[in-house]
Amino acid sequence: GYPNNNMTDPLGIQVGGIVSPALQGPVTNMGMAITNPSNFYALLNDGLTVTTTATRAGDQLAYIRQMSMITDKYAAVIKQAAQKVKQQSALYPAQGKNPLADQLKIVARLIAGGLKTKVYMVNMGGFDTHARQTDIKDTTIGAHAKLLERLSEAINAFMADINELGAGDRVLGMTFSEFGRRIKSNASGGTDHGAAAPVFLFGNGVQPGILGQNPELPAIANVKDNIAMQHDFRSLYTAILEKWFLASPDKSQAVLLKDYPSLPIIGAG
Repeated sequence: GYPNNNMTDPLGIQVGGIVSPALQGPVTNMGMAITNPSNFYALLNDGLTVTTTATRAGDQLAYIRQMSMITDKYAAVIKQAAQKVKQQSALYPAQGKNPLADQLKIVARLIAGGLKTKVYMVNMGGFDTHARQTDIKDTTIGAHAKLLERLSEAINAFMADINELGAGDRVLGMTFSEFGRRIKSNASGGTDHGAAAPVFLFGNGVQPGILGQNPELPAIANVKDNIAMQHDFRSLYTAILEKWFLASPDKSQAVLLKDYPSLPIIGAG
């Protein structure tokens, strides 16, 4: 179990209120959720002793207490890492103006503070644009364009920060979603759920450029048409597991349940 002598820090951290299913292991969560390192530490109890009985309720209470004790152990290392960073980039928007930037600022702080956590997850909502995806008069602006602007703003501030803090070469970022969008807009000025979608990777170790070709759109499309997928998303994870985390092919196949070809997304060295 964790924490242990080999890994005293959380394996994964979700910045937010709920642990993502992506951080769930076969038996228990392999990560934890925090909203603010200082608040997280303050919420924990101060070593309260709980007496349990050999009953069904007692078993459940004992389990909750065990999870609390594990969380308490993690709290100390999280607080220690957070307190090491005294100053961060001025490029971050004011608190609350860009929630994604707020989350990434916490991630940068913990990484630069020495936390050994391997995976951090943040999230950004609003992309389920079934209606009013663009401005009626100008399709280059609108809700979707604003979302991408906030995404770009947050990533730019994060990368500037993490490089200024001296940890840029140790960070690889990736965007993903559980769905894409259709080719043709619907009657509400939006697009419905689709199969294919782009992925952005960022970091000093990313191979620069665009992987894949511009999609060929049919001359006459309907609202049910999908953009054709060019690469299996699991090939991205193969590359990240083997080229970034240096997992063996056997281990990446065990995680992904099949052998997927690796894509050239990680730069040499």
